This record gives sequence, structure tokens and C-alpha cells, in this order.
Amino acid sequence: MISFDTSLLVNYYQSKLTGLGGAGTSGGGTASGSTKYAPTAPWSAAAEPIDSSQLLREALQGKKFIDEGAATLDLSGASSDYKKLFALYQGLGTLTALAEKMQAKNLTSFDKARLTSAFERGMAEVATYADTSKFEQIRLGFAEVSDKAKTKVGIPRAKYEYVTEPLVTGSASTEVPSFQGDVRFNISIKQVSATIDVAIDLAEMGGQPRTLANVINHINGKLEAAGVTTRLGQERIPGEERSIQVGGKSVKLPAGEDSWALKIKSDMTETVSFSPVQTAPAIYIAQKAGDPDPDGKADTDDSAEFNQLLKFQADTSTVPGPLQQTGEANWVEGRVFAKTLDGNIDTVRATEVGPDGSVYMLADVTGAVDGQGIKGERDVALLKYDSAGKLVYSRVLGASDEAEGLALAVSADGKVAIAGRVSGELSGAEDGPLNSGSTAALADKSDSFVTVFNDDGEELWTARRGSRQDDEASEIAFGADGTVYVSGRSKTSMPGTTALGGWDSYVEAFGVNAKGEPEAKFTQSFGTSADDRPAGLVVDGTHLVTASVEDGRAVLRRFDISGGSPVQVAQRDLGDLQGGAIEGLALDGGQVVVVGSTRNAALSAGSVTRAHAGGLDAFAAQVSADLSSGPSDAVAYYGGAGDDKAAGLAVSGGQVWITGSAGGALPGMTERGEADGFVAQLDIGAGSVVWQQQFTGKGGFATPGAIAVADQGASVLDRLGLPSGQIDFKDSSKLTAVSALREGDHFYIAANGGRAKMVEIGRDETLESLSLKVRRATGFQVKVDIAVSNGVRTLQIKPLNDRSLIELTPGEEGRDALSVLGLSEGLLRATKFEDGKTVSADGKNTFYGLNMHTGIKLETPEDIRHALAELTAAQGVIRTIYKDLEKAATPESVLRQREAASGQAPAYLTNQIANYQAALDRLTGGG
Repeated sequence: MISFDTSLLVNYYQSKLTGLGGAGTSGGGTASGSTKYAPTAPWSAAAEPIDSSQLLREALQGKKFIDEGAATLDLSGASSDYKKLFALYQGLGTLTALAEKMQAKNLTSFDKARLTSAFERGMAEVATYADTSKFEQIRLGFAEVSDKAKTKVGIPRAKYEYVTEPLVTGSASTEVPSFQGDVRFNISIKQVSATIDVAIDLAEMGGQPRTLANVINHINGKLEAAGVTTRLGQERIPGEERSIQVGGKSVKLPAGEDSWALKIKSDMTETVSFSPVQTAPAIYIAQKAGDPDPDGKADTDDSAEFNQLLKFQADTSTVPGPLQQTGEANWVEGRVFAKTLDGNIDTVRATEVGPDGSVYMLADVTGAVDGQGIKGERDVALLKYDSAGKLVYSRVLGASDEAEGLALAVSADGKVAIAGRVSGELSGAEDGPLNSGSTAALADKSDSFVTVFNDDGEELWTARRGSRQDDEASEIAFGADGTVYVSGRSKTSMPGTTALGGWDSYVEAFGVNAKGEPEAKFTQSFGTSADDRPAGLVVDGTHLVTASVEDGRAVLRRFDISGGSPVQVAQRDLGDLQGGAIEGLALDGGQVVVVGSTRNAALSAGSVTRAHAGGLDAFAAQVSADLSSGPSDAVAYYGGAGDDKAAGLAVSGGQVWITGSAGGALPGMTERGEADGFVAQLDIGAGSVVWQQQFTGKGGFATPGAIAVADQGASVLDRLGLPSGQIDFKDSSKLTAVSALREGDHFYIAANGGRAKMVEIGRDETLESLSLKVRRATGFQVKVDIAVSNGVRTLQIKPLNDRSLIELTPGEEGRDALSVLGLSEGLLRATKFEDGKTVSADGKNTFYGLNMHTGIKLETPEDIRHALAELTAAQGVIRTIYKDLEKAATPESVLRQREAASGQAPAYLTNQIANYQAALDRLTGGG
């Protein structure tokens, strides 16, 4: 077959175009001798270079950023649109110069203030100009222009499935080690009108191998016979790809073996619960693992730490102990699991076990957790895990700046209270703060906050109160009547109190009025004229007992609250902690238990039942709840030859548990890493250790920080990866629960150039209620749908028809709902696809958006980088508009010539080439 060289014809075609005005440049210049169709752009190589230094000086002198008179056009009769675009381009260039100057070294605070002020003024000027200027051939907006807006925040659809951790690796027909031995539990299925209990005992399988399939068939047979819908199945977990380093290169290995897990499948008509036949105490510990300083240099931030949730089973006499899973690192006897937590969890502050056996965790987070984002730099998250260690939900506070959670309590009816400190805006908080108003000098001060959630993790109320300097709430407890008691500290007097000097401790009580709003019942300071720190709070009927460190000493106080305000009735000084600290206070019958660390071998807490080992030791002391001295008062020290530090206390079922960091091998234990943790069950009165374990984490580092105990939380269900109690298949439908949105957050929306109306988030806001609010605010000029993607329901906003124009504007700083919802400020208009491109559906001039945002700042290096990126992108939009205008002004014949000159032969020439090739094929017979 003879082939025709098509490039010959293409080259010939291009040569014929030489001198006919071929290709124009991107800046508006054209080939020699060609006609000019657009004025030279300021970014063109042919234009006079822009003097950024001059722009910067003029901006700092207060001159306007946009000056149409300074924009010159070198093409007679050109559209005035070019002059507006060039002036806007220069305004963006001036803003860029300001942002770049903020990156300079050795700027004074005065310099930064001038640059920031000029930048804010310029941003406002550019935004107004872009939104209000009238163009002849285009339409322009400052923000994004799109055909629809879709929220990133959504409500997960109920998924009636629960998958356990892998139970077996390799073949699903392999006998499962966790199924061996005495495996008995109950499945409770609650239907509309009845509750059906199904008893499971694998001994009924006789000699049948206990493979995953056989066990599933056995259990499903029981469920079918009971007439319920719920079934068990198996879930395949594909083996992960692996690689090794060989000679400095990564070499891929075959994927590992598949793993198999149990799956519970139900539907909306049934509620599924699991309960064990035999139980043992379960201990949950939150810890940091990993090397905190890999390079050994204190001045580098190279920490490899991460957070984990550990579960231990102490008593294995009646319940078979947990098994070590294949490849499970740092396992010790009694450890049920070690779950690695989300990487954005910075510090775990507290853990508590709820009445349903779940584990609540209070943590500080620096980013999104379980897909739930935050507003500011640091926020507080309440996390709920089931007894198998699966995350049930996450709830963030929604602080606009920074917040830290310091205290956690769970009531007998499942309510959860958290407390801590917050700076910046906190929408919807009652009893407004003294610190965060418009007084700039106090804007960086922290306030105390308290938030109470219902048993579904939905916020009931938040109270924020503070002094004129820093303060924080660090201890919290529920009273029997639902009153929430708080202890904290402040640098100056809290509302209604008198300052004592230094950091003062305070106690406070909150109730709710008939509207469900929080009201402070009392606030009272206590302590010394020095710096004091509260370290524990318990409620004993009509009394409060506090623990605090005052001038280095451990001090307990008892307050009578029966009269409506606290009256101190007793005080007990346990002695000098000698550099130690108190880490927890708990009520155990008629006694209070206090745990901490000390170098003092003779604390004034009664009989020493277990001697101090030297250095820093953990201690646990028990004294009468009325703080009087009695024969049962005792203190037991716990530690070895090194420095051993307590980190947390839990009292459950009359048993005392402590956790902390070991400074070496503890008595009866083995040192396992460079930095070990410990957990111990103590009998303080007898001075004995009932149970203990020393453990470490990745790289030989483990630092426990919080402990919680469920008296009946460990069972054979742990081996199966099944949770004890009811399985939660769905989350809250409230937007304030599943996102950082808070009551009072808002955004603005306007339709067809009308007045913008506020859309405010309510405490019980759902997608459905928000959809109605959006439609009402626009006079029903928008189409709002609830879309489902990847199992998540989100809101989608579109113009009602081709003529509708919808504008979205963010709310005030700190209370903006638009950004939290994941919506972009800007314009929405209908589009259509015409002649190979997307155009406005109303048939009018094309809409362009600079894709900028009103909240751009220059406060941090990250802010500056973000600002420069947005400014660069906006200048790119103007270049695109220029090209589109130039193309529209250029005759079609010239455009075809330019296209051909770029190397693309026109359709008629391509067809001729095809005809020539077909003719050659016929002449040669195709061979």
C-alpha cells in the first residue's frame, strides 16, 4: 500500500498563508502587516511594563486602586470594556504588590498595619468596581459565577449495616480463632410492637467447624426462626498492596491476603442490640504514641506522635481474655484493641463511659474529623465510640477562632456536658462574654464555656461567661436534678465575684429556664492570693467537693449548696505536692478519691498503705467525703525507681483505676519501650495492686492521658468485634449537629438584583427547613433540591428559570454560614451549551466571575499565600475575557487563517487528502 504524506499538503497550505495576517499574540499584537482587532493589553510584551513599586507607593499614599483614566488604548474605536478591564487588572496588580510586600522580612508592626489597611481598602474598591461597572459586551462579578451551588455539608443517609474488624485472614472457610471456646451472647431485635430476644450459643453447633460461613448460617437460622429481618453476613476486605525498598527504589509486592469480617444487615423497621452473657470490667485509655522528637532537636517540629484509643480487659477468670491479632504491634496481655484516631485530633482531654456502655471522648482538633470541618484554627470535638471502638459520631463546638475542651461529664440519662475555654465568636452562646465584643484590647482573651448535649449528641444549650482577662472552665459534673456544676479559674473577677489575686478558682452552677435557656444559678471564687488551679469537682448530694493546687499544695474543699449558693463548710490540706499535680477527683460511696503525682512521701491523707518508691510517684488517696479525718483515710503510692506520673483516674463498681506514664520498669512489670504507659487497679485501703499492666506504643513511645472504666464493658463480644448495646445506624438530621454550624450563623441571598435577605441557621435546622428558608428569602425565585451522593444528602440551589439571577453573600466574620456549608459567594445563573461552549441561558452577554472572596486577609503566611493565589487567578480571568473579546472582534476568515497557521489543516483540505489517499488505494489495488 502506498501512503500519501499528508504533511506535504499541510505545509503547502500554511505557506500560502504567509503574509496574510496569520497568528495574533495573546497580548493583542499581531503578525507583521496584519490588522489589529484589539488594543494591546498591559500584560503584553509589547506594552510598557507595569511599575509595581510605583503602584505600591500610590496605594500606601491613599490613591485609588482603579483609575480608568490611566488605562490607555492603542486601537481607535475599541470597546470601552477594554479600558475597564485594564484598569481592573492594574487594581489587582496593586493588591498583589501589597500582599507580596507583606512577605518581606523585618517589617515593623506599623508597616504591617499600613499594608493591611491599604489591602482591605483596595479589596473593597475592587469588589465594588467589579460588581457595579457596566460593560458593553460582557457581564462581570467579583465572586464566583456558576449555574448552581451545592453544599459540602450534608446529612448521611441511614445505612443499616455494621461491619466488624477483620476476624480471619486468608480463606473465609478457615476456622476463626475468636469463635472457639465458650461463645454465648444475646441478640435483641426491637420491632414496632414487640421485642424479640435471640440467644446465641455456638456450642449448639456441635462438632461443626466454626468457620465464618458456618457460624453465620447458624446465627441466621436462629434469626429466621425468630421471624426477624436482621441477618448476619460476611464482608471481604481486599488485601492491601505492599512495597519494599531495594537499592533505594520502591519495589511492589503482590497484595496481601484478603481478610473477612462479620456484617450485620438490618432495616429501618428493626433496632438491633447485642448483650453478653458474662462480663468483666473494661478499661479505656486515650494515649499518644510515636516518637515526639525523632531528630532529638528540641527546636524542630518533627513530632511523629498520633492518638490512640486502647481497651483492656482486666479480669479473665470468668470471661476469656482477648486474643492477639496477626501483625498487631505492642500487644500485651489483656489488651482488646488499640485504635488509631483521626490525624486531626491534637490532644485528648477526657474520656467517660456512658450509661449505654459507649465511650465519650473530648478532644482538641486542628481540622476536620470524620468529615466534619471546623471554622477556626482549633476547635473542640465531642466524639462517641461504641464498645468495639467504632466512631458513632463527632460533634464540633463551632468556635470561629480557637477553643479547647478541658472537662467532660455524662449524666445517668445520657446527657453530655463539656467545658473549656474559647476565644473569638461563638454564635448562639447565652450570657454573652465580656471579652469578645468590639474592644480590640480584649479580643485575644479566652472565656469559659459550657455546652450540654442530649443523648443523641444534639446541642441543648451553650453558656459563655468570662472575666475581663483570661478564664477557663476545667471541671464539670451533673447534679441529680440535672443542674450542671462547673469549676474553673480566672485572672480577674468573674461576674458577681471578687478577685482574690493571681489566678482565682471559681465554682458555678447552671440550670435552664422554661424556654430551655441556660441560667447561671451562682458563681463564687475561692482560693488564695497566689495562682490557684482547680483540678477536680464532684457532687455529693447537696454538697460540692473540689480539689485544687494552691501554692503547690493539694487542697480539698467542701461546699454546701442546699441554700442556692455555695457555702464552704470544710477544707483539707493534703500537703505539698513538691512539684507534682492533681489529675482527678472521684466519689466512691462516702469517700472521695484523689489521684495525682508527688515527690512527697508523707501526704496528709491518712495511713500510708503503699510506700513511696522515690522520685516522682503516682498516688491515690481516699478521705471521707465530709473531709473530716477518719480511720479509713489512706494514701497508696504507685511507682518504681524512675519518675512515674499519674494522668487520669476512674472509679467504677467500687474499684479505683489509674493510668499514667512509667519512668522505667514498675514493680512486677517489664519495661517495654523508651517511654511506657501503665494502668493499674488499686485497693487503696489495703495498699495492694489488684491488677496492672505496663505497655508501650509505636517506636517505643506511649503517653496515656485519660481513662474511663465500664464495670461490665468487656465480654466475648470483644473477640467478635461486636458492640455491646444498641447499634446506631443513623446520625442526627440537624445541621448544627453534623457540622460546625451554630445557631445564629447566617448568610445572605438576593434574587434578580433585589435586596439581600438573611438566611439564619436555627438550632434545629435540617436540610428541609433550610431549603424552605432559602426559597422564601428569594421570593421563591430559586429551585432548591436535596441531592444524594455517596450516601450523603446535600442541598443544591439553582436559578428558577433562564432569567433568574441569584447572589450569595457570606455572613459577618465569625458567624458566616456560607463557608461552613461549603457554598461559594457569588452569582448563580442558568446556562446552556451552544456552539461547543457554555453560555448564559438568557441569551444576554456572557457572565464572568473573578472568583474572589470578600474575606481575604493578610494576617498569616498561609493567608498571604492564599491571597496571592486568588489574585493571580483573578488576573487570569481578565486575560480570558480579553481573549474572548478579541476573538469576537476578529473576522471568522482571519480566525480560520490563524487556526491553519497553527498547524491544523481546515476541514476541506483534510477531505481532499482523504480523497487523494482513496484514489491511490484504487490505483494500487490497496496493496
